[in-house]
Amino acid sequence: MMGVSTRPKFRPAIVNTATSTKRILIIDDEADICLLLSGLLRKLGYIPTCAHFIEEGRQCLNTQKFDAIFLDLNLPDGIGFDLLPFIKEDQAQAKIIMISAFDGQAERKRATEQGADYFVGKPFTRRSVELALQTIQV
Repeated sequence: MMGVSTRPKFRPAIVNTATSTKRILIIDDEADICLLLSGLLRKLGYIPTCAHFIEEGRQCLNTQKFDAIFLDLNLPDGIGFDLLPFIKEDQAQAKIIMISAFDGQAERKRATEQGADYFVGKPFTRRSVELALQTIQV
């Protein structure tokens, strides 16, 4: 049996080229949320960055461009709404997904009125994150 190899064929990893260069900033003070969300985003082919404070998020926004931002509503140094105008001015192309355990109509309405593109309540699921990214086309 000449010419027949018993070695398994090499298969390159499948990379989603549509998302492989997309950067996403996560601004959330809960380490578990950042870890969970960044792991999920990596699996989906994105490049995540985490910040735990508004000021830390602002510094990240000053140093690189992002395609999307997951922004928590309640942070130790303020509320996520306070950062919305800065994001809209500095990175107008970035899509903003507000995330919060406070998932009422008032929060959703305010988020939309102030420029957020989507709102995901906590606790979120893989499906709700995928749906958010799909809806805002990132």
